[in-house]
Amino acid sequence: MTADIENFGRNVLIQPASIHRVESVAEVLAILQANQGKQIRAIGSLHAWSDIAKTDGVVIEMKSLNSVVVCEDENLVWVGAGCKVKRLLRKLDRRGLTLPSVGLIDEQIVAGATATGTHGSGSNSLSHFIKAVRVAHYDARGNAVITTIDSGDELRAARCSLGMLGVIVEIQFGCRKKYNIEEHARAHRTLDSAIAMEDSHPKQQFYLMPWAWNFFGHHRVETNSPRSGLATLYRLYCFCVIDVGLHIAVSLLSRTLKSAAATRFFFKRILPWTIINNWKIVDDSHAMLVMEHDLFRHIEIEVFVPRSKLQQATDLLTDIVCVFGSQPKRNADSTDSLLDSAGAKEQLDSMAGSYVHHYPICYRRIFPDDTMLTCSSASDTAEVDEDWYAISFISYQCPADREGFFKFANFIAPLIAELFGGRCHWGKYNPLDRDQNACLYADMDRFKEIVRSFDPDGIFSNAWLDDVV
Repeated sequence: MTADIENFGRNVLIQPASIHRVESVAEVLAILQANQGKQIRAIGSLHAWSDIAKTDGVVIEMKSLNSVVVCEDENLVWVGAGCKVKRLLRKLDRRGLTLPSVGLIDEQIVAGATATGTHGSGSNSLSHFIKAVRVAHYDARGNAVITTIDSGDELRAARCSLGMLGVIVEIQFGCRKKYNIEEHARAHRTLDSAIAMEDSHPKQQFYLMPWAWNFFGHHRVETNSPRSGLATLYRLYCFCVIDVGLHIAVSLLSRTLKSAAATRFFFKRILPWTIINNWKIVDDSHAMLVMEHDLFRHIEIEVFVPRSKLQQATDLLTDIVCVFGSQPKRNADSTDSLLDSAGAKEQLDSMAGSYVHHYPICYRRIFPDDTMLTCSSASDTAEVDEDWYAISFISYQCPADREGFFKFANFIAPLIAELFGGRCHWGKYNPLDRDQNACLYADMDRFKEIVRSFDPDGIFSNAWLDDVV
């Protein structure tokens, strides 16, 4: 069967020659065997904004490959590649277990989440905790086979493979005992103030509020305390005010009113009144760490910078948002110096007024990963064992109105890469090219060598991956 496929963000259209929905590993092997020589890509929830899933060849839809087998004695779980993260978390919860890392949303399938380096905050990425991977590919004779990867550089490559080793059919994760999180919200005037909370609340994430230019933190720490009596009320507040109310407001601002003045007024004068400061609530980690971020269609670019470069990057990004929104720079001297060093000042000036950012800028801390290509893997530009910070820019504009967002994203990505060794999330909008990425990942050459050993003819790649890897 064949039909056009559109991703969640409606910025990627896939027009494959054929689509195959599989329910077993045997079906995956049969499809590979019957389609030798054709480009093959596996898809799941299509929650990526990059072209990573795009192909005009064969698409294998994995969502029915969703088994969960817990090995309780070893705190390990084998998961079908098409299992959604939320289904896996529910299954683990029944055994008193959970994943060591949980991202902001849980709608992705596990193969897609790990193949692109999905992460939470105050931990490694989910890919880091993979113990083994089973992948369908072709052997030297051209036969479709399953290979289990469980050690060495091959495992480090497979943990975040971009789908380039073959079709991942099953993943083994390490698990941990389920736990509770205590959370409270608090406003901060400076980045240093927000970061200082990490010592006592290591699982926090925080936000830079555009146009108000202060910070707001969701401060989180593991606790042995039981679930709060008001936890259900808190969840209702978060759902109504943040998951729904905030997103209706920013959708109205960006899609209907399209007013820069109204957007600035909202962030300066209205949004602060919706935040309840210092309300401490204890709840299950899954409930606390996951948001209903997928209820409203959006597009996102996420840049990663080493901790030592975070303040500089924040000051620069703040001024870039200001210039795009026709507002004066807040750190003009340092920003102009950086822009001049990159030869980008005139380019930025030419784009003044072309995009008004309209959503809180999310910051999350990720520990260094034992992988080759996650955005918090080893780097020649970061200090040894340095944490990384993911900075997310999200737009809720209609797909037809995203020209300004793309100008903004295409400007910041190469600039952050050049100035700070910054990276772009593989599953989000990512305009960096092969040469830029080669300078950012210490293990890129080794990764490509391993890819060639599994897929010498590039069957499991696509045009975008050829351009970026």
